[in-house]
Amino acid sequence: MTEVVQKRLELMTEELEEMRRTKLFTIQETMIIFKKRKQLEHKIHALTKDLKSYHDYINYEKCLLKDVALRRRKFKIAEKRNSIDQRIIKRIKSLYDTALQRFGDDLSLFLGFLKFCKKVNYVNAASDAVAHMIKTHSDKPEVWKIAANWHMYDRKDIKTSLVMLLKGLELHKDSRILYMEVLLNEVYNVEHNKADENTSVKRIMGVVDTIFNNIQSPDFYVEILELLSDHDYTMDIQNYIIQTMMAKHFDNENLWHSLGQREFQSAQPETKLNNCIAKYKEGLFKVTPSTKPKLWVLYLDFLIHLHENTDFGVSTILKMALRDASEDKSLLERFYIVWLDLVSDELDLAIQILEKGTSEFPYSVELWNLLLHHSILKNDSEKVSQVFKLGVKRLKDKSLPLWQTVIQYYRNEDSVSEIYEDGVAQPKEISDVLKPQYIYWLATKKGTEVARQVYARLSVNRPYCYSLHKVMSEIESKEESKNLKAWEKVHEIACSQFGKEDIDVWISRIHFYLHHYVEQSQRVHLLYKQAQQNLPKTLVVDFLSSYSQIMDE
Repeated sequence: MTEVVQKRLELMTEELEEMRRTKLFTIQETMIIFKKRKQLEHKIHALTKDLKSYHDYINYEKCLLKDVALRRRKFKIAEKRNSIDQRIIKRIKSLYDTALQRFGDDLSLFLGFLKFCKKVNYVNAASDAVAHMIKTHSDKPEVWKIAANWHMYDRKDIKTSLVMLLKGLELHKDSRILYMEVLLNEVYNVEHNKADENTSVKRIMGVVDTIFNNIQSPDFYVEILELLSDHDYTMDIQNYIIQTMMAKHFDNENLWHSLGQREFQSAQPETKLNNCIAKYKEGLFKVTPSTKPKLWVLYLDFLIHLHENTDFGVSTILKMALRDASEDKSLLERFYIVWLDLVSDELDLAIQILEKGTSEFPYSVELWNLLLHHSILKNDSEKVSQVFKLGVKRLKDKSLPLWQTVIQYYRNEDSVSEIYEDGVAQPKEISDVLKPQYIYWLATKKGTEVARQVYARLSVNRPYCYSLHKVMSEIESKEESKNLKAWEKVHEIACSQFGKEDIDVWISRIHFYLHHYVEQSQRVHLLYKQAQQNLPKTLVVDFLSSYSQIMDE
């Protein structure tokens, strides 16, 4: 192995000398290139061969080739282009050839080689790669597509491309991608090569009939219809597809969506919108109940797009469609939000819409919160209370936005306090937010002493709340005449509840003693020991680091 590597490296000597002589690279840079190639050569000649080693080598040489090109442009060096650039290109090709012999079952390797060949104009090598790829991976329809496209677009050989596709279809009679490529081939031939339209129509019709026989997929038929819709000479085929689908697959939402879009894209601007809407409505009338909601989604999304991005003025049509879809129980949650925006100046109607929405989607946080907001705008306290209670009942631990909204609504302190008292008794997802918020509100509105009394009660009620202690400590810290005993109690409770999982409760307590007690060394030392005893070993190191920092302050 070492001898093989050495011989290959010796063959690179002249190339590296040319790099130095032409001043594309410095001596030091060529030494680095040599060292890197030596490492890569050893990897690909190791006893155990792996594809990654070849990928690494190929990618390195590609990057080097790109670097050479950049340096040539930058320093305006055209000398020895064949000697240097072509040697790198040949080395890359050689690496691909060897890799393909050993790892021919890897399709991505073929694709990478084909892309490389196209880039450096190695036409014959690319043709060989395509033939080899077909032979090795004929079981994959996408390979036949790649091969056909190579002949079609790179070789401009439409006949060979079509032959490839037809051979692929002999093996893969139900391959959608191959049938689609055949149709694209025919369309391209007419557009770019002025092929006879009548002949092309006959061939396309034959392909469509074959598709109908081999593939039972209305959605695929719609794709074909949309492909052909831009080509007027295929109108008879389009009508044939539509008639076949209407007879056999009328209960398909994409068929009616496509028909509606065909009407909208017609050449009669004065009637196309009405004809389009009529086609969607026809579909909604004819499809089965299970398909109807899916067609409603397509129809509504189309109208919303028109409303938001065009000047067609479809707001009235959209409102009616939303109402009808709601009556059909086919309105998605997001459509209620759209409907709401359309009636923003009609408060009673907006509330009715949101009531329908929360009835259809009883676990939607957004709809319940919007209903609560609109009930507040109506300034009906009884309605607000009713919506809030029902929303909380439905949403349970997801109801925090409703609590926040209703707290902002009430102006009477007793009412706010009552809401908070209910809120702090809710599941942890709610109470964890409302407990500290309640304490802060009490301190602001009723004074620190009241906040302390409520804190003493809430702090020992499960589930324990970390933020509650933090907020109460901040309140105590801002008092002009500090009650150290009360403040100390906050730190004590925090450590007892969270001292087995949190470093900060210990550090905050130690910091408190260091700054507010004269004789604190004994207390601090005791806490230092307690923290290490309570914290898991994984946190002790972090604790000791934080402890050292505050002791050095």
